[in-house]
Amino acid sequence: MRLFDRILWLTTVPGKLVGWLVLPLIVAVCLTVLAAKLGLNAFVHWGTSLPVLGTGITVNTLADLQWYFFALMSVFGGVYAFLADRHVSVDVVSSHFSERTRLWVRIFGDLVFVLPFCLIITWYGIAFTMTSFASGEGSTYGGLLDRWLIKACIPLGFGLLALAALVRAIKTLQMLFGSGPLEQEQIQ
Repeated sequence: MRLFDRILWLTTVPGKLVGWLVLPLIVAVCLTVLAAKLGLNAFVHWGTSLPVLGTGITVNTLADLQWYFFALMSVFGGVYAFLADRHVSVDVVSSHFSERTRLWVRIFGDLVFVLPFCLIITWYGIAFTMTSFASGEGSTYGGLLDRWLIKACIPLGFGLLALAALVRAIKTLQMLFGSGPLEQEQIQ
């Protein structure tokens, strides 16, 4: 059980970390609004091209950063929400089930719905990322470069969610067939 607990904890670490991106997201939104009001386009410009940022920070860079931050929070935060049981679920029906039945439904959902969906997204997400990398895809309007980096978070995040679903299903089976009491475990 300790190994499984450790794996589940590790799958939530990125979600906990990217939660802090809400602060730079707020700053990026405020700077974008301020720049629009003042008629500014470029904030900082340097001579040489840097990875991801290019040759400077513009309003378009901030616009790209906003959706990058939001994407990271959604993908990795989703894994954390899944394991902390803070995701959307249909409790109207399951609230009438016994604890044992709820656990069986959870195993079924994890193995039949979550796991295959995540594996498909991970599989196609890798090809999606590789195409972006091979083509050197970047912003077409002067925003961020190296778009493959953000696209790589799709298979990574869904891979973590697949691992989390599999491990949670195994742990739930152990709860059902173990000798201890049935109890819902929450991720700290």
